[in-house]
Amino acid sequence: MKLYYGNSNCSLDAPARGVQISYRGKIEITDKTSAAFAISASNNIILIFPVGEGSVTDLFDYTGELKILSVVVANEQGDREPCTIQRVMDYSELLNSNSEDMAVVSEDMSAGYVSGQRVAKTSVKQKIIPNLNTSSHRLTLFTKDGSEYTGEFHIHLEGGGKAMSGREHTRESQDLFYKKAGKDKLITTGKALVQKRAKTSRKTTIRRTSSRGGTSGGY
Repeated sequence: MKLYYGNSNCSLDAPARGVQISYRGKIEITDKTSAAFAISASNNIILIFPVGEGSVTDLFDYTGELKILSVVVANEQGDREPCTIQRVMDYSELLNSNSEDMAVVSEDMSAGYVSGQRVAKTSVKQKIIPNLNTSSHRLTLFTKDGSEYTGEFHIHLEGGGKAMSGREHTRESQDLFYKKAGKDKLITTGKALVQKRAKTSRKTTIRRTSSRGGTSGGY
């Protein structure tokens, strides 16, 4: 399997169930996956993880500076899949250069890692994980009055990662809560839900040992 990035896009050449990318730089991410997947980014790690069924190939578009250092991929069976990294550069600006101008050390060609303009920090444009359902995610959630909530909900990736009722955010959306085992106290949902989904994906992605094949470094 190969991961391609450059020219503002990052994608795989074969279907995958989960992807973990270690990178250097700062980018604004536009999620290109289906509604069955979500993307989170923090601490120079990008996670593409499932919130439904299916697989993914087209991962995201981006603006900013991105250098991928390593990648871990889970295939459709949930097994670790060897994956190499292929950077695709846009040399259009060099085509009008003199040959002597092109004789530069590759590490000096930092522009090759920049798509569009540089950004101040990494962020994901999509602010929520929509179209979730308590029945398919094995979650027990509650409304503010303590009643158990079943049905569609969404998670806000910003603002602590809280869960709210409804497949998308509307004026009628209500905050949702959870309880610790054996406790009656309602606890505000937050990053725990996002981390739970991402952690599940990460375990699936990296559960196989390196004997099945590792990942290449970025370039």
